[in-house]
Amino acid sequence: MYRRSLLLLFLALGQSALAADLRADLDRLLATVPAGGRSAVVVYDLATSKLLYGVRGGESFAPASVAKLIVSAAALLELGPQWTFTTTVHALGPVRDGALPGLGVIASGDPCFDTHFHPDPDAPFKAWAAALRGRGVTRIAGDLVIDTSRFSGPIRPATYPADHENQQSWYSAPASAFAWNDNCIEVRVVPTRPGEACTVAVRPRSSRIAVRNLTRTVAGRGDTVLTIDRAGDANAITVSGAYGRANDWFALAIHSDPDLLAGDHLRAVLADAGIPLLGRVVIGPVPPDAETVATTSSPLGPAVTILNRNSQNFYGEQILRVLGQRRRQEGSITAGCLAVQDILRQHLGQDLSGWTLLDGCGLSYGNQACADFLIRLLAQMDASPVARDFRASLKVEPAGKTTALLKSGTIAIARCYAGYIERPNGTRVAFAILLNKGQAKSMAWGVTLRKKLLEAICKGVE
Repeated sequence: MYRRSLLLLFLALGQSALAADLRADLDRLLATVPAGGRSAVVVYDLATSKLLYGVRGGESFAPASVAKLIVSAAALLELGPQWTFTTTVHALGPVRDGALPGLGVIASGDPCFDTHFHPDPDAPFKAWAAALRGRGVTRIAGDLVIDTSRFSGPIRPATYPADHENQQSWYSAPASAFAWNDNCIEVRVVPTRPGEACTVAVRPRSSRIAVRNLTRTVAGRGDTVLTIDRAGDANAITVSGAYGRANDWFALAIHSDPDLLAGDHLRAVLADAGIPLLGRVVIGPVPPDAETVATTSSPLGPAVTILNRNSQNFYGEQILRVLGQRRRQEGSITAGCLAVQDILRQHLGQDLSGWTLLDGCGLSYGNQACADFLIRLLAQMDASPVARDFRASLKVEPAGKTTALLKSGTIAIARCYAGYIERPNGTRVAFAILLNKGQAKSMAWGVTLRKKLLEAICKGVE
């Protein structure tokens, strides 16, 4: 008994020494925050339920993409990782002499019709074309009707950064019930003959996208960076520069009508398969009892992994609206944010103070979270039935004897980290690092300090 007591004493002393070293290291690093800058760091041992470090844990900060932890937690708790986005394709009447009177698509907000899940993003549409041909369809005599009723309201938050560069960037892509390839317009330049204009390929293939081609083919290498701009108020692209070789696809956010652009692209894929659409692509209701021609389902779990590991904003916006539809019967931004609150209150308890959600991805500067709330969320998720799936969605970074499972967040005014540190013995520590520009002259200090703080935490909890 005496020997055991000594062992416990030595272990306690060792842990106290480690905690003291951790506090000293973090205090030293936080002392380097420039005048006007803001910082909060909280470290919590999940194995012992002890706070290892806490500075300004109750203050609100812009969390940037760390806000995705809130949305992904709510989605996994409410739906489970095996839940699927399901899009159905319907025949709007009987086939006669190869002609189908019309084709309907009931859209579900599936974000997975993209290169994250399909090397060829046309693959789901090609499968639908094959299903139609299998039923003897050689043409669609009427319209392609896209049922988008599961989503409503603005296609992007009004709280997103409003400057032109942010609005046209891929990470500001709009949400829509029927989405294709992350709701971006992709552009690729292919040189022709020296002195002549290059070919500008655009997808989705839609006449609703206007292209102004100011490019020129050159014999040499030419420009290595694609010069491209999207109009601030339209799906209008201007491409310029001199090119001697083809570029990779370059993505810009769709400005408007993403459902119709996806429908136009489906129309083009059907035509490629020998099934021309003679009518229009329109938005409208599709009877749910119409004959189902094809069904495409995508599981939630992998989508949450893309949301967190790739920090794909578009996925967050899609999932937020799905949660709004499920909980509040309205697939809007407002309903989605309220649904997240409902879900967390039901599954994680009443203490929901310390955060404000304005979007599904963290891009809005007005999103707020305090480090204490993020630690509560991480701790409660770690004890939930979906803990393994939640942790598996995070980015893995080996750090000495430990492994960091983290979500990063970066916007002009914030550099943040939050997640878990796994020790070699399998126990975990939850941490949150929130750095905001505040009144500092710039945010240049944030990247290096964020990294050093994480390294100190990993070393201090070994």
